[in-house]
Amino acid sequence: MSSLILTIRESVRYRGRSGHYSWIAHRLSGLAILGFLVLHSWDTANAHFYPELYAWSIALFKHPIFAIGEIGVMAAVLYHAFNGIRITILDFKPEWWKHQKRSATIVWVLFAVIFIPIGLYMLVEFFGRCGELGAACWQFPRLSDFIG
Repeated sequence: MSSLILTIRESVRYRGRSGHYSWIAHRLSGLAILGFLVLHSWDTANAHFYPELYAWSIALFKHPIFAIGEIGVMAAVLYHAFNGIRITILDFKPEWWKHQKRSATIVWVLFAVIFIPIGLYMLVEFFGRCGELGAACWQFPRLSDFIG
């Protein structure tokens, strides 16, 4: 716990440039992916151990909040992958670390070029699906409807 507090304190205190911002974005995207994997593992385990709860969670995951969350997970996966490749390349060639700012900029541009069309497509599909359902799209499913 103390190392987590130290990490948070030092990340707020340090005022670096591209390297620092890439470090923060890499950690946050990794935490977002971890959160998704934990939720996904719990949900998938319910399919076997508690099918009623699984059916409810599937209905819950169709809520617009989770659709927006899917777009966020897509962003996290793309950035984390691109930045991880950048770090790996720089680790294999330490003399290239002098190009860290340029490489971080390339990662952000590559991320934007690939994510923006995908994110917009996902958003348009989400609004189309919600438009078909109308007001029912925004209602949370009740657990009592699935567990009887």
